[in-house]
Formats: sequence, C-alpha cells, structure tokens
Amino acid sequence: MEAAGQYTLILGVYFALMMGLGVWFNSRKRSRTDYFLARGKLGPGAIGFSYSATQMSGSSYMGAIGTERTFGYNFSPASVSSAAAPWFTYVLVGDRLRRVASRVRCHTLVDVFDARYYSKAPGRWAAMIMLLAFIPLIAAQLKAAGNTFEVLLGIPYLVALGLFGTIVILYTVIGGMEAVAWTDMIQGSIMIVGFAVLAPTAVIAAGGFSEMHRQYGEINPGSIGLIGTMPALWVVSSFLVWGFFQIGGAPAAITRFLIPETDSTLKKAMVYSIAFSSFIYVCGTLIAISSGVLLPTLDRADLALPTLIANLMPPVLGGVIIAAVLGATMSTIDSILLLAGSLVVENLWLPRRNSETDEATALRVARVSTLTIGGLALLMAIEPPAAIFWIVTMSFTLMASGFTFPLLLGLWWPRATRQGALVGMLGGVAAGVLWYLAGYVLYGDMNSFIGGVWPALVGPLVSLALMVVVSLLTAAPPDDVVELFFADEVEAVA
Repeated sequence: MEAAGQYTLILGVYFALMMGLGVWFNSRKRSRTDYFLARGKLGPGAIGFSYSATQMSGSSYMGAIGTERTFGYNFSPASVSSAAAPWFTYVLVGDRLRRVASRVRCHTLVDVFDARYYSKAPGRWAAMIMLLAFIPLIAAQLKAAGNTFEVLLGIPYLVALGLFGTIVILYTVIGGMEAVAWTDMIQGSIMIVGFAVLAPTAVIAAGGFSEMHRQYGEINPGSIGLIGTMPALWVVSSFLVWGFFQIGGAPAAITRFLIPETDSTLKKAMVYSIAFSSFIYVCGTLIAISSGVLLPTLDRADLALPTLIANLMPPVLGGVIIAAVLGATMSTIDSILLLAGSLVVENLWLPRRNSETDEATALRVARVSTLTIGGLALLMAIEPPAAIFWIVTMSFTLMASGFTFPLLLGLWWPRATRQGALVGMLGGVAAGVLWYLAGYVLYGDMNSFIGGVWPALVGPLVSLALMVVVSLLTAAPPDDVVELFFADEVEAVA
C-alpha cells in the first residue's frame, strides 16, 4: 500500500473512533448541564488534558511551529509562556471559578459575568465578542487541517476541508462535553507519542543538536538568541500574551474550571496540564529549528510540520503523528463549538423566552446553534487569510482584551462594578483593534506593532485602567453580590 493509502487508513480508523465516542456519550445525555459541562463526571486527567489541548490548538502545531521556524529562539518566550499558561490560569482563576460554579447555576463564563456584575449587559457583550472571535478562530483550525491533508494525502484542499470539518462538527454536536473531554484526552495522548518520536528524529536528521544550531545560525543569523533581531518589547509582550493573558484569551479552555466539584480534582488537573504543555512546547521548538535546517527553501512556513512528517517518518508512524496534529485542531474546534452553542442557548436565546422551555427543546436548539456556527466557520475556511497564526492572534486579541481583567478583577476585587466591567471590556477590545490598525498604517503589515508591543498586551492594559477608574467612580456592588463571590474572604476576616 502506498504512503497516502496508509495515511488514509490510519486517519479513517481514528475519525471513526471519534465519531463512535460522540454517539456513545450522546446516549448518556440527560440535561443541558450534562451536555455543556458534564459537571462532576470528569476526572482530573480528562479535565487537564482537555484544558491544554483546547488552549494549544492547531496553531501550536502548524502556525506556531512555522512562526518559530522563521524567527528562531526569538519566538521561544511565547512557547515558554504558553507552557506556563496553565499555572497562571489555574492559580488565579481556577479554584475561584469552581467555587462560584458551586453557588451559582453556571453553564458558561457569561453566566459568571451576569451574576458578578448584577446586569445582563456585560454578559451579552461578552457573548457577542466571543461569537465574533470564535468563527474565524475555528476557520483557522479547519485551514490547518485542510493544509495537512493536502500535503500528506494529496487530497484537494476543499475536499479535505469538507471531510474533516464535517466529522469534527458532527461528533461535537452529537456528544457534548463528555465526548469533547474524552476525545481531547485521547488526542493529547497521541500528541505526546507523536512528538516524542518526531522531535528526536528531526534533530538527528539535521545533524544532531550542535550541528543543527550551527547550520540554523548560518541560515538565519540573529535567531539563536532570545532577543536577536526582534525588539525587546516584542519578546516581553509575547511572553505575557501567551501566558498570563490566556486568562481572558482562551475562554473555551477556562470553561473547564466550571466542571470539577472538588479542589483536589482541580489541582490534579493542573499537574496534567502543565506536564503536557511543557513537553509539547519543548518538542515543538526542536521541530521548528530542525525544519529550518532540513527545509530551507520551504515557501509556506505553515506547512513545515506536515512536510517534515512526510519526509522523515514511515507512513504508519507518520499517520499516528498526523493524527496528533489533527487531534490538536479537533480539540480546539470541538471546545469552541460547544461553548459557542452554549452561549447562544443559555445567554442569548433562553433569556428572551417568556415561558419555561423543556430540556429536549433546549438541547435541540443547542445542537442546531453549534451546527450553524460550525457551518459558518467551514465556509470562511474555504478562502481564509494565508497565515493561520495571524487569524489566531487576532481572535485571541479580541478576547484577551475584553475578558482578562473583567474576569480577574471580578473574582478578586469586591469593588469592581458592572459599569467598570462594561467600559473595560469594550474599551479593551477597541484599543486592541486600533493598535493592530496603527501598526498596519505605519508598517503596512498586520504582524508589525508599534514599539514591538503586541495588541493583545495593549488592549488588556487599557481595559484594566478603564475598569479600575470607572469602578471607583460608580456605586459599589450590592452586598449580596459581594457575599456570593467573596464569602470565603468575609468569613476569614470575621
């Protein structure tokens, strides 16, 4: 059997397994809470792997490896901070969100905003910003998968896109959170195996660790150091953006903190997440540098990973590794789709209903909404912008700018008000977008930023300043809200 046929067979078995899990977990659905969160039904391994697989996405394998291949170690602070992202999010947000979820009926982060800011306005704006960012973000993941099929199997991009998109959208619609979390765990395990094989193989093919770096330094001078030719602020910005600002920039991953019922489960999940992310990003850096040596004339950096797999791996092993790459893409798509469906049902549709809605009807609306959003993303992926990483960073900027500090201060600062949250959310998003546009006007490039400062850093900082000022100028939150969110602190003081 030729290489393409072996790839096709392995991936066919893999996708059949994913669909089977979706059907299996569909038979266990009893309520919207089961469908959207599976609260209390997932262990620390499933939660931890699902968090990291969702946070990392196909951009970590296609876009980020391609970008690091171009910039070398100048880009590695972003990888280091991405590996540390679980620490930031679990410690600063995780347990507090878990406790809130035990006191308030929460299916989404928007439910948390509604309860904390005693108004529907911040939550509705949050839902609309998320949905606006989600569709291009899903499209970017679909593009990564389509490109992978195109390189390895020789399947036309549009055919590959339709096959992959249909499979991942259907098993998400059918299975809900349990299917998503368990498939994330399986996909994460495959990612570890795949990268554990590919990274050393690529380094050896490039002449070994020392020779690889010598050659890469000749091909790409200034890229071996952490700063190199990049502005220092660019390096610092990338570290903060891909680490700390995952708090607001990855709401589909943060939603995992609404699932566990105990602090012990959450802490064990954090261990899984940090170990998994650290291993993947170390391997990803080695693969990126080696690809610069082995594929010096590659026209499209986004295709470095699948091209390496095709050149270095026997088809059977290559099929397993490419399943890992597609698994990362699927993990992000399914989580975002599920959160998008829950936003439409829980925060936009149900609040407008004048009468009680039965669970069966709500679940049907959830599935139709999820299917519709997936379909729109599939259409966008037919002719998306060329750079996967740029699409991801733009979507990430919108969410990091809008949600990081409204969420963080809402959980840690009793004085935060609804007016402050709303102004901070909208002002942060506007600042992030304007910073992108200013860079484009000055440099003619959406990847060049004023002073090397990333828009995903500027937007959240503007949001923080606006939120603090407006909150201090407006009336304090009601006592019942403060007690609900800060009961533990009040009891400790008493």
